Formats: sequence, structure tokens, C-alpha cells
Amino acid sequence: MKFVKASLCLSITLALSACSEQVSVEYHLESAKSYLSNKQINESIIELKNAIRADGKNAEARFILGQIYLNLGDGLVAVKELERAQQFNYAANKVLPLLARAYILTDSDADVLALSEQAAKLANEEHSHYLAYKTLAALRSEQAEQATDSATLAQSIAQQSLYSMLALAYLELSQNNNDAVKTLISRILTIDAEQVDALMLQGQVSMVTKDYQQAALSFESYLNLQPRSGIVQLLLADALLKSGQDKAAEKYADGILAKIDSQPFAHYIKAMVAFNGKDFAKASEHAERALSANFNQFNLRLVAGASAFYLKNWQQSHHHLTMVVKYLPKEHQARRMLAVTQLELGLVGEISATVGDFSVNQAGDAQFISSLSYKLLELGATSEAKKILAQHEASTVINAADNARKGILKLMMNDPSGIQDLQDAVKLDPSFIEAELALAYAALHNNDIKQAREIAIKWQEKYPEKSGGYNLMASIAIKEKKYQQAEQSLKQSLTLAPDNIFALTEQLRLARQQKNESLSKQRVDYLMTLAPSNNKVLRHYFGIYRNDMALEKLQLAYQADNSDIKKAVLVAEAMVTLAQYKQAENLLTNLADTPKLPKRYWQLVVFNHRKQHDVKKVQSALERWLKASPYHIEPVVLLADLHANRGNNERALQVIKRGLDYHQDHLVLQLVKMQLLLNSKKIMPAKTLYKTLAVSAINDALKQGFLGRILLLEEKYDQAIVKLTKLYQVYPSSQNAVYLAGAYMGNKDEPKAAKVLEHHLTVEPHENRIKTMLAGIYLESDTNKAIAVYADVVKKQPNNVIAHNNLAWLYLEQSKLDKALMHAKEAFALAPHIPNVADTYGKVLLKSGDKRAALKYASKAFDLTKGQDIDIQLNYIEALIANSRENEAKDLLSKTLPETDEQTQKKAKILARL
Repeated sequence: MKFVKASLCLSITLALSACSEQVSVEYHLESAKSYLSNKQINESIIELKNAIRADGKNAEARFILGQIYLNLGDGLVAVKELERAQQFNYAANKVLPLLARAYILTDSDADVLALSEQAAKLANEEHSHYLAYKTLAALRSEQAEQATDSATLAQSIAQQSLYSMLALAYLELSQNNNDAVKTLISRILTIDAEQVDALMLQGQVSMVTKDYQQAALSFESYLNLQPRSGIVQLLLADALLKSGQDKAAEKYADGILAKIDSQPFAHYIKAMVAFNGKDFAKASEHAERALSANFNQFNLRLVAGASAFYLKNWQQSHHHLTMVVKYLPKEHQARRMLAVTQLELGLVGEISATVGDFSVNQAGDAQFISSLSYKLLELGATSEAKKILAQHEASTVINAADNARKGILKLMMNDPSGIQDLQDAVKLDPSFIEAELALAYAALHNNDIKQAREIAIKWQEKYPEKSGGYNLMASIAIKEKKYQQAEQSLKQSLTLAPDNIFALTEQLRLARQQKNESLSKQRVDYLMTLAPSNNKVLRHYFGIYRNDMALEKLQLAYQADNSDIKKAVLVAEAMVTLAQYKQAENLLTNLADTPKLPKRYWQLVVFNHRKQHDVKKVQSALERWLKASPYHIEPVVLLADLHANRGNNERALQVIKRGLDYHQDHLVLQLVKMQLLLNSKKIMPAKTLYKTLAVSAINDALKQGFLGRILLLEEKYDQAIVKLTKLYQVYPSSQNAVYLAGAYMGNKDEPKAAKVLEHHLTVEPHENRIKTMLAGIYLESDTNKAIAVYADVVKKQPNNVIAHNNLAWLYLEQSKLDKALMHAKEAFALAPHIPNVADTYGKVLLKSGDKRAALKYASKAFDLTKGQDIDIQLNYIEALIANSRENEAKDLLSKTLPETDEQTQKKAKILARL
């Protein structure tokens, strides 16, 4: 009974609870609606969530909550709630159009289109509402025909409907009918000023038509109505940025990044604002973050490259700018940036392509091209500098300054047409003093004294109160070595412009040229009081005194301005002059990390190491020089020469190849390469290169000489003699005499070979190489002459192994054993590992009666040749017999296979003795 009562109580309790819950859901819904009518959105959301917590399947609560989120611009949550409302059978005419819009906000275009069949059952107004979103979804899905059908249908069922106009506006925008879009939007907003989809579209079309101010206003209105819309915040920030409202744009970007610190578009906005404010470090930072998130917008890439450029991050700048340069207009500033970046990175080969179509039609364009060419010239990339100047030769902007710059650059590249450019500059602007000055000194440099004097006289007449004309006249007089006239002109210059440095420096040069030491010191001391930090004056000062006191003056000037690399090099140069090599090395080493070291620095480093006879450091310095300045020719030639002198022609050729990679048609490098190929006996590559050199501008005798050496290697001695004779006649060097004599010897004409060498000794009587070769010829024909020549050689070259060895053999043949033994011993001491030297020593010792010593050296010679030299083997057998080792001698003789008649006869004689 008690159980029954308990059960009854429980049933009553459950019933009461259910009733109470039902009241609670309705209460929450009513409260939510009340809050909503009073625009208390957050309170309404809380009540609706309470209602859903009480009844998760309450369709109305789901619908209202989805509608609120949709109106706030929170598409994701709106989709969730509206889908639930639809699932729980909320009225389709209410939920379906809103769900379609929620799908639009979340870019779920396929889901919008999937609602089409259900939407067809809606009343016209609601159907047109849906069709607006269907039109947009179809367009975004690139289904233009379906979009057109959708917009047409909306018009047919509700022509004056706000949403049918919206559908048509979307369609017109896709067809770039911007005016029609604006008209439709205006009509919509007249009906409903807060129609958010129309506001969004108004902002978008305003961006397309570049009405950024209107776009910002439209997006701002949209955001006020739907504050949770993330996308519109980005669109607004972009519109504000493009309308010049950087601070406002950055405010929105900061708000977004506070919530999502990796949002790429917000970083893009920050980068653009920072760049506009010239905060390049910040611009670079935000641009890199946006790009790392694959936000590859053109403007962002451009800002990233330009920011890196201003920060001198050349590698990063090059990376970004190369990706956009092909899309840039010819005159765009970023093209200049990329060219400079390529220059800084040493990518010289890319520069002409970057500025090849650069339009020189604005102020400063020609100056940029000239500056770029000058920088290339400084690097040693002369051909690239010429190419860039040639590309812009027909500039549309013609003025005196540009012509003058171009003329000076051409003269620096040894292009005489620069004179014409300077003359054109003076014609364009007769008052352009600098151009006329450059023209005058260019004429003086080219020994055109007449033109230089005409300009000097003209200046003296036109500008009698200025010193320039007298300075120029003095320079002309110095060129002509008319020192008295030069002194008079300089005095007049100093009267007009007291203490002008040019005139005082020229006075000093006059004194030094006339070797007037006391006057030179007087003048340089005065210059030092006027310009103690002037590098030219400092160089003169040390050049005159050349002592520790002068070095100290240079050091003081450098300490006062230790950023001046030229002063540092000047100090190091003075140290080397005073044989203070270690101090110079320390100073130069401290400068090694300085960017863009001048050529003189590297020349001095190499010279200083050579003075200390440190070949390894010389090689290292040349390699570092070549790496730092790959367009410099000098380190290529010097490094190749260093390897060649060590007998490593292959490495020398590799160095030359690297040089030719940067200077494809450089004649000096081609000539060096030819020498190395011939020295390496690489006939085919030499013949290939000869075809290029044969049509070059080099002297014909050099061409004949190269061909002669090729023929010599091919053993075509008759033809080689003709060519090498021509070479020797024009260039009578000892090396060329050796080539010609070698050709005669190859042709079995030793008398003519000897005649060539004898003649050359009348020109260079102390050339021991010629004497050694000549003595070698005499060995076969005139022993006494050979002895006389070799004796002279060892007198002047006591370490000449060949001369000592051959003298020993010659004296042995004359039975002058003491002399033979002396020279054989000396030769062996100098070169104990040369088989012929050990063999000669053994032969002389045997003839002298020292059998045991003879066997020792004959055995050494035999071991060195490993039995491959028959003459040395026969001599060794003779030494074995002399030392009573007949069995060994017989055994070895039986294995000996003579190759010449002389060897056969000698073997027979030895065999007869056994």
C-alpha cells in the first residue's frame, strides 16, 4: 500500500514537472522576443539558448536564434541554427530564404543551389528572396547560364521586389555593367536603407570602380548592421587603405589580429600602412607573415620586395621583385630597385634584361642609367656597362647633363665616341662649364693639345675672374713639359682663387717632376696645413718623405676618419713601402669584411704576401679577390699564372674558364687561354680557339705565332718554321727563339736551330735557357763549344742540373775525370731523384776506378727507371761486372732488349766480356 502511494506521488510529481518545463520554454521564448524588440541582443540570445536547453527540438527558438546570428553577420552559427529549424519543420517560407543567405556568408554555394527544389514551392516574395542568393551562388560557381535563368525568374515572379532587383544587380555586376548595378542598388537602398546585401554589393562595385571613399562608407554601414562579420572588416580595412585612411585601416587590422594573429589579409593591411609610413622593417615583417600564409597578392609581393630593398636585404628583395617584375610597367620604380639588387648580389648578367626596355623619358632616368653603368664599370663588368648605355643610346630626353654623363662614362670605358657626347653637351648648353672642362681634359688625355688649348683660351677670355682657364693652361704646359709656363699659369690661378687645391697640387706635381726635393717638401708641407685629410695630398706627402714620420701623418688622418677605406689602403701601402709587411697585413686583414673593397685593396694584399714570399697566402688572396669581384680581370690572370708556374695548367685553365664566363669575348683572357692550351699540348681546343683569334684585332704576328705553335705540336715542322719565324721577327723574345729553334730541330736542321739561338745570344747574352738549349745542340756536333756554353751557364746558374750533368758527361768523354767527377757530384746533390743524373754519376765513378760507389749510383738509377731505360740498364750491367757479379749481369743482360743499333752493339760487347 505504501508502495502504491509512493508510485502515485511520483506520477503526480512528474506531471507537475512537465507542466512546469512547458511553461519555462514559452517563458524563455517570450522573454527573448521582448528583449529583441528592445534591441537587447545578448539578453535575447541567452533566453533563446535557455529555451533550447529546455527543449532542443524547439524549431521556433532555433529559427529566431539563427535569424539573430544571421543579422549579426555570424554565418557559421546561423547555418547551424537555421538547419536545425528546418530539420524540426519550421515554416519553410521563413527559414529557407534566411538559410540560403547563411550559406552565402559561409561560401557554401553548392548548398544554396541544393535548396532550389524546395524554394520553388515558396510564395513569390519568398521565392524571389531565395533567387537573389541563388543567382549569386551560381555566379560564384561559374554557372552563368543558371544565374541568368535565376535572375530572369525572379523578375518574372516579382519584378518590383527588392530581392528580384538584387538578383539582377548581381547579374549586371558579373557582366561589368557597373552603372546599371549602381542604379539598382540605389533603388534598393531607397526602399530599405539598411538592406545589408545591397550595402555589401555597393561596397564591392565601388571598389571595382575605384571609388574607395564610397566603398569604405558602404562597408562601414554594413559592419554597423552586422558587427560580427569578419570578412567585411577586412574589406573595410582595404577600402580605407586605398582611400588614404591608413590609421583607420590599421585600427581594423589590429582588431582582427587581436583575435586571429595569423590572419594574412590583416597582415597585408599592416604591411601596406607601414610601407606608406616608411616603416620598412615593420612593413617587411607583416608582408612576410602574409606571404607565408600563401596570401600571394601582387601589391603585397611588391611591398615585400621594396621594403627589403630599403632595408638592404638584397637577397630577399631580389626574391620578391623577380616574381613581379614582368608585370611592372617599363618606368616602374621597382625595376630600378631590382637592377640595384642584382648589382649588389653580383647578378650582373640579369641587369640588362631588367632595364633593357626601361624608358628614359623622365627627369632622373638617364642619371639612373649612367649611375648603374658606372657601378658596373667599378665592378669590372665593362661589357655589361657598355650594353646598358647602348640600349639607351637613343634616349628621348636630350639634355646637356645627360650627354656629359654619358660621354664621361664612355671615355672611362676607352670609347672615343665619348668626346662627341661631351661636344654635344656643350652645344646644347654653352654655359655648361663641367661638360667643357671634361671635354678639355679628355682632349688633353688624347694628346689633342690644340682643342684643349682652344678651350683654355676661351675660358680665360670668357671667365677672366675664374681660375679654371689658367689651371687648364697649366695642365697643358705640364703635358708639353713647359714647366716655366705652367708655373706662370698656376700663379695666376692662385691670384684669382687663393689656396685653390687644384693649383697647389699641380705646383707640387711640377716640383716633383723636376726632382726639386726641397721645393716639393715646402709645397707639400703647405698643402698639409690646408688639407690634412685630403687623400691626394696625403699620397703626395708620403711619396715625398717616405719615412716613419710621414707614415704617422697618414695614420693620424686615418684615425680621424677610419670609415674612409681609401685612407686605410693608403696607410697599408705606406707600410709596405717601408717594409712593415706584418703591420700592413694586420691592417688589411682588419678591413677584410668591409663591403665592396676597391681593387687597390686586393692588389696591395697580393703584393704584400708576395713580398713575404708566402705563395699560399698569395693564392688564397687571389681566390678571395676573385670571389668578391668576379668581374675583375686581374685576379683571373694572376691566379692562372700562379697555377701555370707551378706546372698545374689544368687549374690555370679552370680559372680562365671562370673568367670567360663573366667576360665571354675578353681578348686578354682568350690569349692567356691559348698559351695554356699550347703549353698543355691540347691541340684540338687550341685549334678551335685559334679560329676566334684569327679574326680578332690582335697583331698578325701573334696569329702567325699561335698557328706556328699548333703546327709545331702537330710535328708539321716545315710549316711551323715559316709561322714562327714571323713571330720571332716581330717579337724577338727568348721564348720565341726557343719555339723557332725547336721547329728547326724537329726538322733535323740543327745548324739553323743553333744559328737562331746564337743570334739571340747577341740580343740577350745572359739568357741561360738559350745557352742550355744551344749547348744541347753542340753536344752532337762540337763538344768544345758545348763545354764552353755549359761552363758559362753553371757559372751564372750554379744550380743548373742539366748543365752540370752534361758537363760531367762531356768531360768524361774527354777523360777529364776530376772535372767530370766534380760536376757529376754537384748534379746529383741538386737532383738525386733524376735517373740520368744518378746514371752519369755512376758512370764517372766507374771510370774513376771507384767500383763500389759506381755500383751504388748505377743501381739507384736502375731502380729509379724500374728497368724501363735500356741505356741505364746496360750501364748498370757494366757496374755489376766491374764488381765481379757476373751471374747477375748475365741474367739481366739476357732480359735486355735493345731498341737502337748503338744499344745492340753495346750489348754485344758486354756479352763478349762475360
